[in-house]
Parts: sequence; structure tokens; C-alpha cells
Amino acid sequence: NGLKSEQANELFDLIDKFAGYGFNKSHAAAYALLAYQTAWLKAHHPHEFYAASMCFDMHQSDKLSIFVDDMKRLGVTVLAPAINKSRPNFSVEEQANAPLVVRYALAGLKNVGEKAMQSLVTERSQKGPFSSIEDLANRIDPHGLNKRQLESLASAGAFDELEPNRAAIYDGADMILSVANSAADARESGQGGLFGEGSAGGEMQAIRLPANSNWSLSEIMVHERDAFGFYFSAHPVSQFQAVT
Repeated sequence: NGLKSEQANELFDLIDKFAGYGFNKSHAAAYALLAYQTAWLKAHHPHEFYAASMCFDMHQSDKLSIFVDDMKRLGVTVLAPAINKSRPNFSVEEQANAPLVVRYALAGLKNVGEKAMQSLVTERSQKGPFSSIEDLANRIDPHGLNKRQLESLASAGAFDELEPNRAAIYDGADMILSVANSAADARESGQGGLFGEGSAGGEMQAIRLPANSNWSLSEIMVHERDAFGFYFSAHPVSQFQAVT
């Protein structure tokens, strides 16, 4: 073909290098169709798109952070995890003041575990929402929930509707688990304690949480970063956005 050996080798090297990332037409067409479908879903059904995408990357906080930032940029509302509203996975909710919102997954937090969160949601679905921290402690399975999990949920604000003082829940995790264990023992034995507490239909055991002051904004941000793997509700540099 008239090519010198050096030219032929150079041409082959170019083709070989291209083969590392090049596609034939059928392969490229399939990827183009998938990209179009994904873009269409994001444009026309953003809440469902983000919820599904975040479920796929649930345990990769770096990717979840990108999704949350993207939602905020596009005006798609993402709400913090809530013990009476969140599911183990990311979900889409209808709100009175907004057509749809994305609800953060309980199992999307660090150090909680999907199985334990599913147990909480199952209890809530079967017996109704948790009405208080005492109600929660008297109903949960203490064998599937530990101190670290409670602390992570408290740090993320999952108990805010039951007790807005996150510091009290965080520091009272041992007490909550103690009541949970006592109530579970009473259920298993089929009888309440000395005064009937912890038994089915009996009085709930009261919990006296530590009288701690709630965290400051900076402390909330630090604890949220530990629970989410990134800053969720606010960022340390947000206060300087107006500075020019």
C-alpha cells in the first residue's frame, strides 16, 4: 500500500489507542438513547429521577452530596430524614405547600444500616407513627438498634418532630436504649414491671433526657456532616456568600 513501516506502525498505534474508548455505531446509538431517556426523566420528572438515582448510590456519600447540591441548584426540594416520614430508601412525597419533594432516606445516613431502618419503618407502618421519644423507645427492637445508630439519626435531625433538641437525644441515647431493653424484656415475658410499665397496653416508661442546651448552628453542621457524610442543611461558608 506504499506506506513505510514507521508510518504503518504509527497508524496502528493510533487505532489501538482509539479502541480503548471508541464505540461502534450500534454501541454508540444505545448509549445515546439511554442518555436521552435519562435527560428526559430529569427534565420532566426530576423528583422521581433524583430519588431513584440516590437509591442506586445510597452508600456513596460523595455522590449523594452531588445530587443534593444539584437539586438545590435546580429548585428541587429535598427534606431531611424524619422518623415518621422517611423510608429506608429515598422517596418522593406530596406536600401541601409543594407538589412534590424528595425525602432523604433513613438508610442513606452513615452508621445506621438498612435492616435496622427497615425494622423501624415496619413498626411505624403496622402500629402507627411514633408519638414521642418514649413511644419510640417502648416500641423499637433494641437488639437491632444501637447507640451509634441513634446518635447518627439524632445528628441528622430524624427525631426533630419528636424532640427538637438534638443534643438531648444524642446524649440520651444510652437512656433510650435502656428503656427499649426494659420494654422488650417485658414484652417477651408477657408481663409488665412492678408498676405495669412496658407491658402491652400498660404505661410507657418515661425518659428523662439530659437537660442539655441545643447545639449551635456550627455544631449542627458538624454533626450533620458526620451523619450524612457532607454538609446538608447549611455549609460553613454560607454565611460569607454576601461578602464581596
